Amino acid sequence: MVRYFPSNGQTVLPLHLGFLPDNPASPGELIITQAFSARLPVVCRQVHSKQPFGMFRGENAMNYAFSSFLLEAVLVIFFIKATCFILRPLRQPRIVCEIIGGMVVGPSMLGGSRTFSYYLFPPISNYIFTNLGLLGFFYFFFITAAKTDVAAIAKSPKKHKYIAAISVLVPMVCVGATGMAMRGQMDKNMGRPSSVGGIAFALAFSSFPVIYTILRDMNLLNSEVGKFAMSVALLGDMGAILVLVSFEAAIQANVAGAKAAAYYVVSVAIFSAFMILVVKRAFEWVVDQTPQGQHVDQNYIVIILMGVLVSCFLTDMLGLLIGTGPMWYGLIIPHGPPLGSTLAIRSETFIHEFSMPFAFGLVGLYTDVHFLSADAWDHQLAPLVYMTTVSFITKFISVFAAAFFFKVPTRDSLTLGLIMNLRGQLDIMLYLLCLRKHVIGVPGFTLLVLHTIVVTAISTPLISFLYDPNRPYRISKHRTIQHTPPSTEMGLVLAVSGHEALSGLITFLDFAYPTTSSPFSVYAIQLVELMGRATPVLMDHKIQKEEEDKEEEEVEEGRVDQVQSAFKLYQKKRDECVKLHAYTAHAPKRLMYQDICELALAKKTAFILLPYQQKRLQDSAPTELLDSGMLSVNADVLAYTPCSVCIYYGKGRLRNAKVRSSVDQQQSIQPSRVRQHTYRFVVLFLGGADNREALHLADRMTANPDITLTIVRFLSFNHEGEDAREKKLDDGVVTWFWVKNEGNDRVSYKEVVVNNGAETLAAIQAMNINDYDLWITGRREGINTKILEGLDAWSGDHQLGVIGETVAGSIFASEGSVLVVQQQVRNQKGGDGFLNGKFDYKKLVSPWSCN
Repeated sequence: MVRYFPSNGQTVLPLHLGFLPDNPASPGELIITQAFSARLPVVCRQVHSKQPFGMFRGENAMNYAFSSFLLEAVLVIFFIKATCFILRPLRQPRIVCEIIGGMVVGPSMLGGSRTFSYYLFPPISNYIFTNLGLLGFFYFFFITAAKTDVAAIAKSPKKHKYIAAISVLVPMVCVGATGMAMRGQMDKNMGRPSSVGGIAFALAFSSFPVIYTILRDMNLLNSEVGKFAMSVALLGDMGAILVLVSFEAAIQANVAGAKAAAYYVVSVAIFSAFMILVVKRAFEWVVDQTPQGQHVDQNYIVIILMGVLVSCFLTDMLGLLIGTGPMWYGLIIPHGPPLGSTLAIRSETFIHEFSMPFAFGLVGLYTDVHFLSADAWDHQLAPLVYMTTVSFITKFISVFAAAFFFKVPTRDSLTLGLIMNLRGQLDIMLYLLCLRKHVIGVPGFTLLVLHTIVVTAISTPLISFLYDPNRPYRISKHRTIQHTPPSTEMGLVLAVSGHEALSGLITFLDFAYPTTSSPFSVYAIQLVELMGRATPVLMDHKIQKEEEDKEEEEVEEGRVDQVQSAFKLYQKKRDECVKLHAYTAHAPKRLMYQDICELALAKKTAFILLPYQQKRLQDSAPTELLDSGMLSVNADVLAYTPCSVCIYYGKGRLRNAKVRSSVDQQQSIQPSRVRQHTYRFVVLFLGGADNREALHLADRMTANPDITLTIVRFLSFNHEGEDAREKKLDDGVVTWFWVKNEGNDRVSYKEVVVNNGAETLAAIQAMNINDYDLWITGRREGINTKILEGLDAWSGDHQLGVIGETVAGSIFASEGSVLVVQQQVRNQKGGDGFLNGKFDYKKLVSPWSCN
C-alpha cells in the first residue's frame, strides 16, 4: 500500500534508494526518481519486532533492522579498507580512501543496483546507520579538538597570524563576490545572501583537524612546513568559529526572524560560559586527582566520553549547531598527559577505525553522481563549479603570495598554498549542514564531495613531490669527527628514549674522554611519543632556569623526570669539560628522527649518539626488542643525518662501570682519572669512510690512561676488490694514526690478510679470546666487498652493519660492548623536483598512506 503526502514544495533528501530487485512497481517499495516530485511515496512495510529464528525456519535476516545494520557495518569497513589498500601506491591520504570507500556502498556505485540496495542496504536499517555516522563525526571532532593546544595561538609569530587572516579573508571575499554575481542563476534557497556567505565560508577556510590528519598520514607533522601550516590553520579555525556562529545566526534570522537570531546568540553565550566556568574546572580537578606519571582513572574517561553526547544534546536543545558542541567540549580539555594522552590511548583507535567508517558510509549514501545532470546544471551546479574553482585559485595564490612576502622559500610557499587547500572531514560536515538547511541540494552536495576528493587527491602527491622534509639535512659542509680540529670543542647530539639506555650513552661519553682542552658540547634530547597532542613540541630545558619558569611537561611523566635529572647530574659532575643542553621532543615515533637531525643541523654538531636498544636473551634465541620504535628512529637517522652517527650497544662489564664512577659516586675535579680497571678496546678497520671515522674517534680515546687500544686492519689477498682511491685514503689515515701514537705503549697495530668473508669472520672470532671490552668498527661505507664476501646473507639488521651485527650477536658470545660509526655522507641525492631540473616519478607513487 502506498500513500502520498504533500511535501510543501521543499526538496526532500532521499537517504537511500530502495528498490525491489525484479518488480520496481510492486507494493512495498520506495520509489524515488531523479526529478523530485511534489508528492513523494511513503512506504508501508511490515515491522519485525523480534530477531529471526534462523534461515532454516524461513526467516530472512535482512527483514530485521539490526541484522541488516550488522552486515552494513561489515561492508562499509571492508570497502574502506579495500580502497585504502588499492590507492596506497598512489600516495592518497586516508580521507580520500574513506570517502571513496563510503561512496562504494552508496547510490553512486554499488548502491545503484536494485538487488544490492534492497538486500544489503534496505531503508529499514538506515536510521541506525545514519545516527552512528553522525556520532562518528562528533567523536572525531572531539578527539581532534582535545589534542589542540589553544594556548599556542598566543605564541604564534605575527607572520603566521597575517597569513592565516589572508588565507581566509581573500578567498571568502572572492568566492562571495562570485556567488553574488551568479545569484540570478541560483535557485531560491541557494540565492539568499546568507546561503552564499555560508558556501563562501565553507570553501574559504582551512580546518585544523583536516590538515592535521592529512599531514600525519604524510609524515609531515614534524617538518618545518607542516608546523607552519598547522599553526596557520589553527589560527584560522579560531576565527572560523566566530564566522560559523554568525552564519548560523543569519540562517536563524532568515527562517524565524531577528528574535530567533537573538535567542541563538544568547544560547551560544550560555553554552560557552558553562563550558569555561564549569566543565573546564572539572577537567582541571580530574588532572589534579591523577597521580604523577599515571593515566587518568578509567571512570573519569568514561564520564568524559559520555560528555560528548551530553554536549551534542545541549547544543541541539539550545538550537545551536550540533557539531559545535563536541568541538568546543574538546578544546577545553587540557591537551597532553595525563588527560589528553589517556583519552587518545583509550578511544582513538575505536573512533578512527570503527566510528568514522559509518560517517563516510553516511556521506556515501547522501552522494549520488546520477544527479549531476544537465537539469541541475543551471541552478545548482554551475554556480558551485565557479565558486569552488575561484576558492582554490584565490586561496593558493593568496597563501603563496603572503608566505613569499614574509620571505618563506619559494618551494615551501608553494607547498603551503597546496596544504591550505586540503579538504576533509570538517568540510564535509559543513556541506552536510548546508544540505540540512536546504542551502544546496543533492546535486550540489555531490559536487562538493567530488571537489573534496579531487582537490585532496591531486594536492597530496604534489605536496610530496614539491617538499622533502629531509632536504635541509643534505649539506656539503664537513660535519664529522675526522674534520673536527683537535683541542677544540666537539658538538654532539645524544638521543635517548628512556633511562635504561642513558647509562650506556654516559658510559661512552666517559670513555670518549672530554677534557678542558677538548671539551664536549652535548645536546641531550629526550624522545617522548606524541600522545594527547596534535602538534609536535621541542622543548629547550635551560639548566640554570628558575623553578617557576620550567615547562609543565618536564614533570608530566616519571621517566621524563628521571632522564632530565640524570642529564643535570651528569652536567654537574662534568662541568669542567662538558656543556650539556637538555631538550624534550614530543613527536610521533616515525618522526622523531627529524627533531634529532634538525638539532644536529642547527647546532653544527660533529656526530649523533644513539643507543642500540636490544638485549640478548640468556639462551641462544633471537634478540628481544626493548623499544621497536627507537629502532626505526635509528634507521631514519642513519638515512637522513646531516653529520656522522655513532650507535652504541652497551653490554658486559661496560654496561654500568663508568656510570657508577661518573654519576653515582662523589668524584674529584678530575673524575675521569678515578678508575679501578684498565679497559681493552679494539678497532676493526676494514677500510672506507665509516672505518676512517671510527679510527679518528678511537684516536681521541687514546688520551685516556685507563684504555689500551688495538687496531686490526683487514686487507684482501693480492689487493683483490680494492678501490684505488679508498685504499689511498685508508693508507693516509692509518699512517697518520700510527705516527701520532707510535710512542704510546697502550696502542698496538696489526694487519690481517683474508680471502673472503669467512676468513674475516674467523679472524674476528679468534680475537674474542682477548676478552675486549669494546669493539669499534665502521658501519658499511667503502668497505671492500671481497672482505665481506658471503657475510651479507647473515645480516638481518642493517643498523649495525655486517661486522657490527656479527660482533653484537649472541652467536659471537662476547661480553664486550659494540660501537658502530657511520661518517657523514655529504650531498645525499642532491636536489629533486622540477624546480631543480630533475623529475623523480617514484616520488609520486609511494606507499605511505592509510597507515
